[in-house]
Amino acid sequence: MARRRVFGPVWSRRPPFTAGDGLILLGLAALLYVGVRLAFAAPRSISGPAISTSPGALPWYALLSIGRMTVAYFLSLTFSLAYGYAAARHRAAQRVLLPLLDVLQSVPILSFLPVVLLGLSAVVPVSLASEAAAIILIFTSQAWNMTFSFYQSMTTMVTIIATIA
Repeated sequence: MARRRVFGPVWSRRPPFTAGDGLILLGLAALLYVGVRLAFAAPRSISGPAISTSPGALPWYALLSIGRMTVAYFLSLTFSLAYGYAAARHRAAQRVLLPLLDVLQSVPILSFLPVVLLGLSAVVPVSLASEAAAIILIFTSQAWNMTFSFYQSMTTMVTIIATIA
């Protein structure tokens, strides 16, 4: 009786480096290049707006915060419906979109802050960049959960309908 080896290297018949791997590396290199170029164009220091501490300014600041949250929510909702629908309805898209979303979800939101704020401040005025950065960070904190929930709902409904029919 021949001994079967349980633990050992598994050799793949695929080549170790494919054209797809090269394309991904080229995309990452281009993204890194753009990031470095934006970093050199960013201002040395970002001074925020003058903040009033008077109680009369609080309603205006609250309105601005609610506005940011509302814009981010509607962006997250639109993204979730489109992304979740594409992942649930198309098998090929599911293989790419879900792992990509899972990897992006694992990045801590606060690690996006310097990249987004400095990147935007290199392109647009600082006051607009800070507002846009706040909206983008709120969007990223909401979008992952909403998208996975919508995707799961779509796949569950398809399974239930297929079972009934």
